[in-house]
Amino acid sequence: MTISLKTSVRTLVEFVLREGDLFGGGFQGPDRALLGSRGHRRLQKSRPTGYQAEVTISHLVETPDLTLEIFGRIDGIFGLDQPITLEEIKTITQDLPLVTGDNPLHWGQAQCYAYMYARQHNLAEMRVQLTYYHLDSQETLTFRQNFTFSELESFFTGLVAAYLTWMRQVKAWQERRDASIQQFGFPYTTYRTGQRDLAVAVYRAIQKKEQLFVQAPTGIGKTIATLFPAVKAIGTGLVARIFYLTAKTPGRLVAEQALDDMRQSGLHLKSVTLTAKEKICFCSVTGGEPEECPFTRNYYGKLKTALAETYEIEAFTRPIIAELAQRYEICPFEFSLDLALWADCIIGDYNYVFDPSVYLRRFFDNVVEPYLFLVDEAHNLPDRARAMYSAELDKQTVLALRKSVKPHLPDLGKALSEINQALLDQRRRCNPNDPPVLLEQERPEALLKALRRFSRQAEAWLALNQKTTFRPALLDFYFQATTYLRTAETFFGPAYISYFEKKGQEGLTAKLFCLDPAPFLAAALERSRAAIFFSGTLLPLEYFDRVLTGSTSHPRLILQSPFPSEHLALLIHNQISTRYTHRANSYEAVAALIEGVCAAQPGNYLIFFPSYAYLAAVAELVQERWPGWQLLIQERGMAEASRDAFLARFSTAQVGTLLGFAVMGGIFAEGIDLVGERLIGAIIVGVGLPQLSLERDLLKAYFTEQAHDGFAYAYQYPGLNRVMQAAGRVIRTEQDRGVILLIDERLTQPRYTRLFPSEWRHFQVVRQTDNLAEKLRHFWQKNIR
Repeated sequence: MTISLKTSVRTLVEFVLREGDLFGGGFQGPDRALLGSRGHRRLQKSRPTGYQAEVTISHLVETPDLTLEIFGRIDGIFGLDQPITLEEIKTITQDLPLVTGDNPLHWGQAQCYAYMYARQHNLAEMRVQLTYYHLDSQETLTFRQNFTFSELESFFTGLVAAYLTWMRQVKAWQERRDASIQQFGFPYTTYRTGQRDLAVAVYRAIQKKEQLFVQAPTGIGKTIATLFPAVKAIGTGLVARIFYLTAKTPGRLVAEQALDDMRQSGLHLKSVTLTAKEKICFCSVTGGEPEECPFTRNYYGKLKTALAETYEIEAFTRPIIAELAQRYEICPFEFSLDLALWADCIIGDYNYVFDPSVYLRRFFDNVVEPYLFLVDEAHNLPDRARAMYSAELDKQTVLALRKSVKPHLPDLGKALSEINQALLDQRRRCNPNDPPVLLEQERPEALLKALRRFSRQAEAWLALNQKTTFRPALLDFYFQATTYLRTAETFFGPAYISYFEKKGQEGLTAKLFCLDPAPFLAAALERSRAAIFFSGTLLPLEYFDRVLTGSTSHPRLILQSPFPSEHLALLIHNQISTRYTHRANSYEAVAALIEGVCAAQPGNYLIFFPSYAYLAAVAELVQERWPGWQLLIQERGMAEASRDAFLARFSTAQVGTLLGFAVMGGIFAEGIDLVGERLIGAIIVGVGLPQLSLERDLLKAYFTEQAHDGFAYAYQYPGLNRVMQAAGRVIRTEQDRGVILLIDERLTQPRYTRLFPSEWRHFQVVRQTDNLAEKLRHFWQKNIR
């Protein structure tokens, strides 16, 4: 059987010919691709009559076992020249006299295009023109060379032969993978309640090219129920690659385990887990200079060996990638990205798909395959997406950078002074009263003009790769400035507001705040065949549909909890106000309720508060009154080791009563599994409303204007989601039993109870401490294990 493949000219040439250091091309700004495209168009428009720009071309290579379609776009053809001249344009920022014109990748692309064009038009000879266009000066440097058809054919054939040798190995693997997909079944003995329904809905959504929203309570096994049909869709050709997206490390580990379980059932599937650069790289170097990081030297030369020798590995997890990168002395982060090109399932953060700064251009700039997006814990995506499409500058940062830069680079110091002056002018316009802000619907043009000048000068200097003490700070602010510029020039519109907010005596924050990222997420979703958004707390579904896609009409699925309701005592105390202005009056009452819950059954409990101050005040009372209880307190900015130590205390060997005090929406309120006796109860104080703030009020006003419930969109829905996430820590398996006490007078009001998940409908209201004690005594008598 002949297998059909497709690849671009650029991919073909880079795979076979690329050698050298990882950052051998020097510093490049984040908007390099956009600026390069503009430079291409500007040069093409200047060409004479008879010049054809952006000529689409493809060529089919047929062998007994493989058919390879090679495609691309020729930058330009001088059709009136003799011989006909093919132009390959490269935009650069380095000085033209430094360009030698001997780059094998540039000539390789041009020669491939020349061969394909000559073959299509029966040409015996072609001239290849390699044109370097300087983005700042707009000057050009040209190199020309004539090639006979036989010379072009020999070069092209050699490239293809080397590429097909690798692709035969890839295709042999894919045949093995597809055969295993056809043969393997669901990896567990039976489906849990709701699990089969979810799997069927996911496959149907893939077939119909839909975006599906799923409320899947804890215990259903949503990870395997989404991955299993996704893998089956690879086997039927509906999907070429799965992107499993999640916000936090625990979600990635669960996905890895689900794939391993399927492999134990006979599946062969390659997966790669992408880890943030700052977490996986061996060097502290962030500037990317090869001389400072040995793992970037001759990266591409060593990469080919690493790929060939490790190809039989199926699960490239973070530890395995780190181990292999050490062995081959290559950058682990870039290695993971290159491994992803040959993976069937890519596990990583949302930003690899949705963030305009870091999305995986190698997959999404020119989509040629059907992709599936599985968006785990999708309740996290709205706030993350707003941050991705917002941009912020700080006046004090500008002043500090100017102070360090100006003595060495006066012109750059002057550019920073212009930015500072633009910010100062806006500060003077801020509201003199509370809140001290300036809101604008238009782009801040004076600031943008100053930022453009700074960015051009900074990029030119950064490209020199000179070591200075101020380079890291300059690089950081350069990226902030270019992000602000890109946001203003590419995205800013009706879904944005520009604001300036005074900070202290002299400070100022300038922010382009994305009120509604839905249009931009919708554009990113167009890169997929289908997308599945799922979470245990994706309620109300219509809210998440609206804020993530701009629509309220996508298919939805609400699944029921697989756990018996009698395993959970859900109690609501609705006699205490936890509103900010009333909190000081509630400390005693909340402490008494904590005593009532914990005295009923010794064990491990988590207690969640809306703020650190509230937490500290009540924890102090509890510690004074019940010194025999062990208390753990979540601190701001806990390091990973401290977090692990906090959770390790929740052990089945724990004696007596252990209370973990934490904040809603924090690191202990989501993504942790404390099964069995490790956690037998949670007390949740408040309705989880985000703190009153300028941005939340702007969201409220925006969605009210959009004919939605602005308060619910900005405050209530995100708040209740925090409550549900915290409550979800208690019952994690069919064997778990536990208590949840919710404390707030608002929680029994219809505007809240109508939003409760179905497994909460059996809640009981408690108004007195003795009433609480009686209900808990009754519950624990039936559920002592």
